[in-house]
Amino acid sequence: PQGVAINQAVREHIFSIVVSIVTRTPLCIIGVPGQSKTLSFQIVLQNLQGSQLSVKSFCKRLPAVDPFFCLGSKYSRSEDIASVFERAIKREQQYEQNRMNTRCVVFLDEASLPDEKKMILKVLHPYLDDCKVAFVAVANKAFDAANANRMICIYRSLPSKEDQKILAYGCLGLQLQQR
Repeated sequence: PQGVAINQAVREHIFSIVVSIVTRTPLCIIGVPGQSKTLSFQIVLQNLQGSQLSVKSFCKRLPAVDPFFCLGSKYSRSEDIASVFERAIKREQQYEQNRMNTRCVVFLDEASLPDEKKMILKVLHPYLDDCKVAFVAVANKAFDAANANRMICIYRSLPSKEDQKILAYGCLGLQLQQR
């Protein structure tokens, strides 16, 4: 998209999110704030709109995405997360019955914010085990082992000097000249 600096991190995030959605493999991208984790998901949403609406020919061959958003916070409750999954599963079944090439994906933003002591995210276990819908989470810190073992976890390191340069140029609306 215009005005977005596409660095290595964004490319890797987009690739992993697309693969996760198409294969229904649960995914969590973990890294410090500002590493374009949520932005990458938004870019995927803009591009995976099905064979009729997608602009790029590659994206026309992939399923459309129907997102179900869940924002993690210290006030998150297990019931709220389960409700989002149940709505997504029900919609996915409708798409399958109607033979529509559309994938429902539960997107858990700020996944590391719910209170760990209350074990709020334990509700994810059956949903991650069954994989009836796609699941993508972004977090600032790692999940507990019980959840992490049920999904692919991408740990984002700090950006390289090259990625920082690409980001700075992108923020200014300039193209970095490759040597």
